[in-house]
Amino acid sequence: MKSASGTITLRDVAERAGVSITTVSRILNGRETGVPVREATRERILAAAKDLGYKPNLLARALRGSSSSLLGVIVRDISDPFHAQVLRGVNRVAQVRGYRLFLGHVDYQPDVAAIYGSMFEQSHADGILVMGDIKGGDAAIDDLADRHDHVVGVSDRVGPRRVPGVYVDNVRGTILALEHLWDLGHRTIVCVADERMADGPVRARTYERFMQEHGMADRARVYFTTQPDPEPSYRLGRELFGHFDRPSRPTAVFAASDTIAIGLLQAAFQARIVVPEQLSIVGFDDIDIASFTIPPLTTISQSGVEMGRIAADMLLDMIEGDDPGRRVEDVIVAPLLVVRQSTAPVPLQVPAPG
Repeated sequence: MKSASGTITLRDVAERAGVSITTVSRILNGRETGVPVREATRERILAAAKDLGYKPNLLARALRGSSSSLLGVIVRDISDPFHAQVLRGVNRVAQVRGYRLFLGHVDYQPDVAAIYGSMFEQSHADGILVMGDIKGGDAAIDDLADRHDHVVGVSDRVGPRRVPGVYVDNVRGTILALEHLWDLGHRTIVCVADERMADGPVRARTYERFMQEHGMADRARVYFTTQPDPEPSYRLGRELFGHFDRPSRPTAVFAASDTIAIGLLQAAFQARIVVPEQLSIVGFDDIDIASFTIPPLTTISQSGVEMGRIAADMLLDMIEGDDPGRRVEDVIVAPLLVVRQSTAPVPLQVPAPG
C-alpha cells in the first residue's frame, strides 16, 4: 500500500504495523517519551518500514527543527584526484554515522561557493564541509561562518582560518621531498608549482629557502603553472626539457602536486629523457594513480582518505555536540615520504637524451 503520491509515509507504516502514527514516528525518528514501547511493537514497526521501503523525509524533518542528517560539501574541483580521495573518507564516515551528502562543485569560483552555501542553508543541511582552497575565497568562508554554526575546511588552507580545518604540514612535506633529493646527491633541483592555490606558493617558497640554506640559491628555479592538472605542466616540461644538453640542466624536479609531476613525466618521455636515470622527479599528494605511473612516482603522502575521515568526524562531532566551529582546533596532518622508482642517485655524468 502506498499513499496517493506514490511515496511511502508514516501512515502507511502505521497501518501495516497496526499502531498509531505517533508510535511509528517515535520509533523511526528515535524520539523517546515517558511511555515505553514494547520490544515486539518496535520490531513490528521496523519490519513494516523495511517491507514497505519507507525512507524518511529529511527535509521535512529539518523543517520541524530536528536534524536533517544532510551535509553540504563544497568542492573546489571535483576532477582533482586528491579531492576524490578526501571525498571517499568523508563519505565513509557520513555513511557510518547516518548522514547523506549534498555535493557542490565550485570550479575555483568563490561566488559559486557562496551560492552553494545559500542552497545548503535553504535545504537545512546540518553542516558544511569546504574541500580545497579557493583563491580570494576568504570572503566566501566568512559568509559561510556568519550563516552556519557548523563549517569545517579540509585541504583548504596553509594555516588557521575563521572556521576549523584539516590540512597537511606543507612546509614539512616540501622539506621531506627536498631532503630526499639532496641525500641522493642532487644539487640542481628545480620546482614546478601551481600559483593559483595557497599551498603551491608556500611549497615554492619553502623550496627557495631550502636551496638558499644549502648554498644553492644561484641554482634555484621556480616555474608556475596556471592549473594543477597535467596538461600545463606537460607543456612547461616540453620547454624545460628541450635544452637538456646544457650544463645547467636540472638533475631533479620537485613538483608541488602529483598531477604536475605526471605532466612532467610525460614531457620527459616525449623528450627521450629517462626517469630516473637522467632525471629524478618527486611529487606531492600520493594520489591513487601515483603508484601506477611509469616509473611509479616518488611523492609526499597527505593521507587524503584519512584527512576526509578526520574532517567528517570533526564536523559531525560539532553538529551532534552543538559546538560552534570557532571552539574547535585545526588538525594538521603529518606528511609522509613515499619512495618509488621516479627518483635515484644523481648520475656522475648525465648522458644526452635519445
